[in-house]
Amino acid sequence: MSGSSETRRARCGEDFTAVRVPADLARPALAALGPRTGSVLANRTTQTWHFLLPLGSALPGEWPYGVRVMPEGRPIGIPPLTTTDGRDVHWAVPPGRGVTSPAHLHRVLNGPLPPASLTPTPTGPQFPSRAPVRVAASRPCPLTPAQLKVGRLLLTGASDREMAVELGVPVGTVLHQLNRIGRRFGVPTAVRKAAALLAGGYVAPPRVSMLAPEVSPDDLTVLRVLAGLATDDGLPAELQSSDPFLDHVHELRERYGARTDPHLIALAAF
Repeated sequence: MSGSSETRRARCGEDFTAVRVPADLARPALAALGPRTGSVLANRTTQTWHFLLPLGSALPGEWPYGVRVMPEGRPIGIPPLTTTDGRDVHWAVPPGRGVTSPAHLHRVLNGPLPPASLTPTPTGPQFPSRAPVRVAASRPCPLTPAQLKVGRLLLTGASDREMAVELGVPVGTVLHQLNRIGRRFGVPTAVRKAAALLAGGYVAPPRVSMLAPEVSPDDLTVLRVLAGLATDDGLPAELQSSDPFLDHVHELRERYGARTDPHLIALAAF
């Protein structure tokens, strides 16, 4: 699909249909689909994967929360065939191995979580530049003490290994608790878990002594899209492709002094 030595731009809806899947859902889906899976792109920086399906074979519909059939004309990066690892876009499954069935992909993505738990929570942090976050009054999904400890550390930007050391438990235990938090709220990625914890008032954002940086309307939109509180359709046109969006997120992390995206969301909420 790409014979050049550099990542090139391709537009969804011209040669293929792309289904964007959060990494937390994409990895088990890939394992469940088995060896007949078609081309799949992965990106560790954005924590998103793209399953490339035959043109016109997948339509928007009852996909899990966080999964999206990409609109026609939306550009995505296509790396060289030899790029099968790295933090940026690379092939999780290179072209030529098979073709992903849209029906099978839909089934495995909908299988692990009941449909009700995939509905986004209507309340959540609005990330105003000068006002405190208002949280939901009720807590319909109580968390265990272990989950709350992991959640607090997630908001500080701690890595999985750092959490394990801090709590004196194996890394696998930390990952298990993070997965349970995700299932409680029906959210797949670490940054959306952080947003859900803040929205429900389960965990307070970490306090900082620095003055709050200036936040433009575009900054606010980027933060809301990153947290899963808005769709990327609301982004300015120049931020609707992955690289400019990620550059903007990186700039916000530096401005806030955030270690990770969940840390950025917590600091923005504070």
